[in-house]
Amino acid sequence: MGYWSELWAWILRDPGKLIRYLVLFVCSIIVIVQLSDCFSKLYNPPISTHSYFNLNDTMEMPAVTICRDPPYKEDVLNNLSRGECPHPKYVTCWNKYPFNELEIDEFFKNSTFDFEETFLGEQYGLDGLAENLEITSRLHFYLGRCFTLKPKVELKRTTRTSGYSLMLTHHINSGTNTDMMEENPGWHIYIHDYRHNFTELNVKGSARTEYIFAEIDEDIEIKLQSQQFKNIESRDAPCSSSINYSDMECAELCVFQDLATESNCTGPWMNGVAQNPCNNSKSMRNLIKNYGVYYDSEEDIECDCKRPCDARIYSTFIQSRKTLHSGQRYTQIWVYYSTKLVTMIEERLSYDTTQFIADIGGSLGFLLGLSVLGLIGILEHLTLFFCGGLIKKQLKHEKQLQDEAERQSQRSDTTDTTLDMSTISKDNEKCMKF
Repeated sequence: MGYWSELWAWILRDPGKLIRYLVLFVCSIIVIVQLSDCFSKLYNPPISTHSYFNLNDTMEMPAVTICRDPPYKEDVLNNLSRGECPHPKYVTCWNKYPFNELEIDEFFKNSTFDFEETFLGEQYGLDGLAENLEITSRLHFYLGRCFTLKPKVELKRTTRTSGYSLMLTHHINSGTNTDMMEENPGWHIYIHDYRHNFTELNVKGSARTEYIFAEIDEDIEIKLQSQQFKNIESRDAPCSSSINYSDMECAELCVFQDLATESNCTGPWMNGVAQNPCNNSKSMRNLIKNYGVYYDSEEDIECDCKRPCDARIYSTFIQSRKTLHSGQRYTQIWVYYSTKLVTMIEERLSYDTTQFIADIGGSLGFLLGLSVLGLIGILEHLTLFFCGGLIKKQLKHEKQLQDEAERQSQRSDTTDTTLDMSTISKDNEKCMKF
């Protein structure tokens, strides 16, 4: 009771002091919370997104990947597999397959369509020049052999004749009964950044790929719009700024490596995997089954692949689409820009050291009433508190030295005075004698 009585008496004597202490305590807690938030934002600064339009002098064309449907020659599949084989995904293709007589690579090579069976005549590249194009082919399991057209130059004009002009050819005539087919015959057209190779798997990077299906005997004009994204690498979301890096290839290789480990063999479409190809029906069926799980998955395939720091998305608009009614098995495709306007979307750090200093100064000044002079006074008191003992010892030592010096000086003065008095006394004695 004595302690509480004394405390209550102290409060009654000076209640204003209690209020000051309480306010100081609450403000100190708020300042600590705000400072921790400031340090957290400085360590991992928030990112804001800014968008603007840029009118370019030249335009960068995307890559166009074309895959035909049906992707395989059914008669060749039946002949080589020695069974009913409309597509290699079916088990009947591998029950009687002669693994000892025919390599799997030859099986897929002979049963897919080559360049001359997909494109008609000489291809018109950018600005009407075929040498402005680079054409590559790649085998995919479900889509067969696909051809990718990549630009070698940037366009100075944005007209229909300066873009891609492609005449596609098919082995099925227009108007043929397609009731027995799984899909309508035609071509799958994928438009994507030429820095990334196309993959048929559902990886995260595939979200940046635009898709159009072209049927036989059509004339299609596809107008492009370009969006460029510039991302900032952070601790939570790393990215790669390498020009040769592709997150789509990284994710695809990740899947291929997992499949090779599970099935203990590979297929001809699995590039970049150091594993022997499947050499029997059981291993091949197992590989196709596991691959189908990844292909049919609606979820993005999770692999430890960074996103690109610079990404491009090409939006497509069907400017014109009409059926030619020619009864032929051709289709004309136009892909071009109609403007040089590009949408730029950039990520920027929205917190830096300047804002950090401003936040700290504002918090300390507003909540605690601190200024520069007040902060200097606090630092002086803290220095005296932590280093007061050392300073006192130093001052005491200096005082002792000073006192010792003064005593020595007084002794010297006394000695000099004694010598002077002795000299005077001797002189007086001499004078008395005379």
